[in-house]
Amino acid sequence: MGPSVDELGGNVPSPAISEEPVAIKVGSMNFAIPANYTVFPRDRRGGDRDEVWLYALWPTLSGYAPSRREDFVENPPDTRRIDIMIGVRTSPFTERERIDILYMPQTTDARGARTPYQLIKYEFKEQRANVPTSGYAGSELYLGEVGEGEIAAIFCMKQREELISPECWRELELGPDVTLSYRFKRPYLAEWRKIDAEVRAFVGKLKAK
Repeated sequence: MGPSVDELGGNVPSPAISEEPVAIKVGSMNFAIPANYTVFPRDRRGGDRDEVWLYALWPTLSGYAPSRREDFVENPPDTRRIDIMIGVRTSPFTERERIDILYMPQTTDARGARTPYQLIKYEFKEQRANVPTSGYAGSELYLGEVGEGEIAAIFCMKQREELISPECWRELELGPDVTLSYRFKRPYLAEWRKIDAEVRAFVGKLKAK
């Protein structure tokens, strides 16, 4: 029994302990990413990528180490791992445009409901048999201000008995042709604003000069 084709191609998640930076280019942006932040071995070869997946541990945003294997690899429901994706932008809409054009028309109440987290929560129309769905059924939308005139759109999977580890995520523009998205476990939604700021700062430091 030998390695599979995916394993040979570096397409199976596998942590690294090396902190040696890897030169990766996504779209028009260059990055120097320590290997122990990369999820897939293929990305440790460097070069041009359509997307690169990273993970880091909240709140320090430290990379993989054997002592933290459970959080990174086993992925328990309350893991502090944050999954980060930097990819070539494919959507013609900005985050703000997606809120106005795609998300809000599909909500059940445009007024939303206030939460203790300085977020407004919106419910989506539920999927029904033989009725086209928006694709947002089973999730909730949270809108919050992260800067002057900037609104963050955070999606969270609804908490259900069959969904052991619901996640929350945000997607935003990192540059004209590059997108940044990140995911964290729902128990940390109360820390959303700090997570957002720290992830963006972290990715900013990865940009190569």
